[in-house]
Amino acid sequence: MATSRNRKIALLVFAALGIAIASYALVQRQVGPAVTFSTLDGRQIRLEEMRGRVVMVTFWATSCSICVGEMPDLIQAYRDYRHRGFEIIAVAMTYDPPEHVRHFAAGRSLPFPVVLDTTGELARSFNGTQVVPTTFLIDTSGKFVSQTLGAIDFAKLRQYLDASLGT
Repeated sequence: MATSRNRKIALLVFAALGIAIASYALVQRQVGPAVTFSTLDGRQIRLEEMRGRVVMVTFWATSCSICVGEMPDLIQAYRDYRHRGFEIIAVAMTYDPPEHVRHFAAGRSLPFPVVLDTTGELARSFNGTQVVPTTFLIDTSGKFVSQTLGAIDFAKLRQYLDASLGT
């Protein structure tokens, strides 16, 4: 009798799991916001024009130890995957003094676009971002894949990039 009951419970759990997976697959992911980034060197980058690439938008600050600590890994990921269709846009928060951001970007030779969010509009457009680091990953169709608060799991990022962009 206990075995029959356990089988029924197991079937119910598997059925619920199957429904959950099917529901998740049917849910439409949100498209990234229609924003234009202004880089430190004066370029304008429209997020909509980056379709066809995997885009990481990371909100950071020069005063954030986690942000500063992961910059070498961001640089390496960018160098390893840029030629395969990966782009990083580093958005400095409104409270980060522009000269600090410029000095940091130049001193570290950041190879990806760095943006000042002087009005806070970019942070508001990305789910009202307030905490750094906050990182958004956007797929080749322009839809959000993930939002990460805190440090990036670079092993998972590389797995995603290899699967999405090929080897």
